[in-house]
Amino acid sequence: MKKSIKILIGIMTFMTMMGSCKKDMYNPSTSDPVEIYKQKFKQYVGGEISSKQRWGFERNPVVAKTRAAEKATVVYNETYTNEFYDSYFQTVMAYFPEGQALNQPDYSSYEFHERATWSNVQLIYTNTSADDEIGLYYYDPTTETFNDTTRIVMIDGIQNKVSTYYEYTFWEDGSRWVKNDTAYLGYDYWTNRGAKRMKAHTFTITMNPNYYFGFYVKNRTTGKTYHTNKFLNENEAEAGGLVDEKGNITNGYVFGLSDDDQPGCEILLSMMKVGEGGMYPVPIGPEKPTLPYQRIICEDLNVTVGNANSDTDFDFNDIVIDIALTDEGVSCILQAAGATLPIRINGDNELEVHKLFGVSNNIMVNTDAEKHGQSGATKDPVAFDIKGNFSSIDKVKIEVFRNNMWIELTAPPGDAASKIAVGTDFEWPYERQSLKEKYPDFPKYATDYENVDDWWKHHTN
Repeated sequence: MKKSIKILIGIMTFMTMMGSCKKDMYNPSTSDPVEIYKQKFKQYVGGEISSKQRWGFERNPVVAKTRAAEKATVVYNETYTNEFYDSYFQTVMAYFPEGQALNQPDYSSYEFHERATWSNVQLIYTNTSADDEIGLYYYDPTTETFNDTTRIVMIDGIQNKVSTYYEYTFWEDGSRWVKNDTAYLGYDYWTNRGAKRMKAHTFTITMNPNYYFGFYVKNRTTGKTYHTNKFLNENEAEAGGLVDEKGNITNGYVFGLSDDDQPGCEILLSMMKVGEGGMYPVPIGPEKPTLPYQRIICEDLNVTVGNANSDTDFDFNDIVIDIALTDEGVSCILQAAGATLPIRINGDNELEVHKLFGVSNNIMVNTDAEKHGQSGATKDPVAFDIKGNFSSIDKVKIEVFRNNMWIELTAPPGDAASKIAVGTDFEWPYERQSLKEKYPDFPKYATDYENVDDWWKHHTN
């Protein structure tokens, strides 16, 4: 009997010890900030997450891996020429002063909309000491962006080829044509040497009439490329007219390229206002090529334990950032930082959000925190680029530093998300304002994804 009692006491003591030890063992449901966050998030939205939920990243634009379905061509046509008179160049010179680089401080690119199946362009002036490459780029605007262009080389080395493309006459009666013998022309052919006319040979472009296209100059030493960046509009460019081989007056657009690696570099081309059925390309721009930005909103996993109704934990303004894919990586615009924990981008401590805004970690930026009794500041958005091979914007890592380690904020399919992709028209909540208070459709979006779209377009205040 005593032996049995001792055995029973021993079992009870062992069970007590195991129970005590169990409290100290790792339990993801109570000690992992990610697991705690997931539980709280599901409480917040009122149920399980839809298995088809992708948190906005399913509409994520990616850099096109295919090019325009129909190939364009550029053919040099030496037999077809236009004549440019000195009165025409007087107008051109007024708008494109000699020695003035044609670059603009912002990245603006004039382009053409083809409209017909063919068009003609001539090289009419060069002032460059580098053996630049001149070419055409094109893309289908219905499926591609400026970042997805296809290029066609027109002149692979302008220093050696320029004399092919135009000739001058120095005689009043036009009886003598003189080929240009140098790539560094200068306007003095017109002002000092008495040139009266120029005969420019033609590049004929054929492409889908819906395509957009432009021109570029590539410095073959530095490898840098610059695009059509200055224009003379059609009315100004018509002064003096252009005479084709049949004696007909033909007007056109004059536009400029500049190799910015060379001070004073100028390259002028003229797009003839001729084309199939009387349709000719029309210029569009100047506009900065539109990048397909999406806004990403994040929670820093800092939820209140033990309070199932702490809705204000979910304001999703701890980092608000717009991201777009580019051909070299991603373009980012940091909009807000409502966190007081360090948050970094792409694993780079120099891209910590408070550091980017120039404030300490305890300062919330652009979330109206100061209006709600907290430390806040108003700052301009911060733009920066990250180079790398990103297949989607979801691959740009965003991490929060808590529990003495960096933890990535994620958007797992069919599970609780700490980052969500929305449109750039999304207005993020102010500090401590619940996301679902501002956007009542959000809980249904999380749990019944197929029946709710663009939830961020319907907000209360």
